[in-house]
Amino acid sequence: MTKSDKNIDRNRHPQRAPYAGGVSVSLRSVRPVLMYIGARGYEVNAVLREQGVDPILLRDPEARLPHAVAIRLWKAAGELTNDADLGLHVAEAVQPGQFGALDYVLRTSVNLGDAFRRLSAYDRILHDSAQVLFEINRDHAIVSHRLPVPGGAPRPVSEFIVAAWLVTSRQATGVDFAAVQVRFPHAAPADVSEHRRVFGCQLKFGHSRSELVLSRRLVDLPLRKADPVLQEIVEAQVVALLAKLPKAEATTDAVRRFLAEELSNGQPKLEQLAPRLRMSPRTLHRRLEQEGTNFRQVLAEVRRELAVRHLVERRFAIGEIAFLLGFSEVSAFHRAFKQWTGHAPHAYRALQQSSAQEAARDC
Repeated sequence: MTKSDKNIDRNRHPQRAPYAGGVSVSLRSVRPVLMYIGARGYEVNAVLREQGVDPILLRDPEARLPHAVAIRLWKAAGELTNDADLGLHVAEAVQPGQFGALDYVLRTSVNLGDAFRRLSAYDRILHDSAQVLFEINRDHAIVSHRLPVPGGAPRPVSEFIVAAWLVTSRQATGVDFAAVQVRFPHAAPADVSEHRRVFGCQLKFGHSRSELVLSRRLVDLPLRKADPVLQEIVEAQVVALLAKLPKAEATTDAVRRFLAEELSNGQPKLEQLAPRLRMSPRTLHRRLEQEGTNFRQVLAEVRRELAVRHLVERRFAIGEIAFLLGFSEVSAFHRAFKQWTGHAPHAYRALQQSSAQEAARDC
């Protein structure tokens, strides 16, 4: 083994082996956005280094990253390109083979429904804790994605996933079909023209999951590269890769989950939360630092995500939302929310309601 080879060895590379207790993400899930910004002249290695990732990791096709780092890479790409619809545009640039063995398992399936069933079974190879479901009812086939964290997947990630499902399905079948409806967990953006162009169907925002809704008849569409023999070979490889994945929850995700449960009891403290996670405050601080964040940042993120969700869903008054998020004064919630979004809660709710009404119309 050469010195360079040792740098990417699974047991030696600090980014290859998942952090203890951490949820990992396949590098393949962020390669599309890295390739997208690279093709537009941006320095990918610089972006990786800024987020604490050694660029040599790109040489390892089966490398994994902490979930929090993958999300930060998407955020950094969005800030770099200043593209509000980055997820949609990255999905449109996806090429066959970018998702490795999983990609070939799906594309060699007999039909579209068979491919989505395998996606549901094997998606964990891309993300340890993501939940992908495939269901068929009388009229529709629905593919859904959920991240079990407050607020769900960030907007660019959610939009990339759903758009990539549609783009790759069109590639695999050779049929340029439209969806019946697409659904997202985030609030409706002010401009949905790109969504209408890409999806050509009804849009729904503020949903519980990211979902692609198709006509039921599409599940029987044959795939152009259907190959039972090749599929058996690559499926065995996917099963072997799945067996090696970690099963623990990331410390950041555990903190987010506990915060979402405890906020209504007041503002939680790191010292109060650490015993519930069976670790000392110092260990909790260190674990969060290893995952690229800190307690104050996670608390702010959870509060912001839940605030946006509550305002979009319109089930609670502004004062009730402030209480649910652990603010002692409504005025403190107003100040924090305006700092997060640039809007007061009432104005944000009115803006999202107006945008949602426009987006709900058929394209």
